[in-house]
Amino acid sequence: MTTTKMGVMDAILARHSVRAFTDTPLAEAEIVALLEAARLAPSSLNSQPWRYKVVVDAADKAFFATSQATRSQGFLAGAAAIFVCCADVAGYVRDSQAAAFFYRDNKIIEGDTMDGIVAYVAHAESAPDMARFGAAAMNVGLANAFLMLRAVEMGLGVCWVGMFNEAAIKEKFGIAPALRVVSLLAVGHPAPGDPGEHRRKPLADIRL
Repeated sequence: MTTTKMGVMDAILARHSVRAFTDTPLAEAEIVALLEAARLAPSSLNSQPWRYKVVVDAADKAFFATSQATRSQGFLAGAAAIFVCCADVAGYVRDSQAAAFFYRDNKIIEGDTMDGIVAYVAHAESAPDMARFGAAAMNVGLANAFLMLRAVEMGLGVCWVGMFNEAAIKEKFGIAPALRVVSLLAVGHPAPGDPGEHRRKPLADIRL
């Protein structure tokens, strides 16, 4: 496993969406390293609702390139691995409640702030499915960001994919009904000639 010596800002500057990969597979140690980076991400009330299905079989990767799965995003078949990034929505609510009660019972957080946390987790339990999914998905997004930056440090390329058929993917890979697919991450070794585009709005456009 190759890891370049770079700081966090170096990885941020180097990261870009890669859509062309070599045929070099990912070693199991590389997959574990990426998942470990995701595991260490922060989350609301330490709920850690992220779950990952890692797909490396060639035929299964080819499925992701079909109209059925992703509206024919063909480059996905050439990735070394597809990470199916899921949210355990029920687990998010359950673990958020457990953390809130722990903070309250052990007086780690008190007063109005604690009352707000208790109200938040009570609302999460009764909130519409889409609202609970959105809250859990934000945490998965944080974990994905950690994973992507670790991939850059390891000399890998990643493309975040948000257009997909969730039902078809869950059925194909036997993903539990209780889990929701948040995004896909195509990961692999960048092909020679990768443009490395990294266009962003200027700071003046985002600072209020």
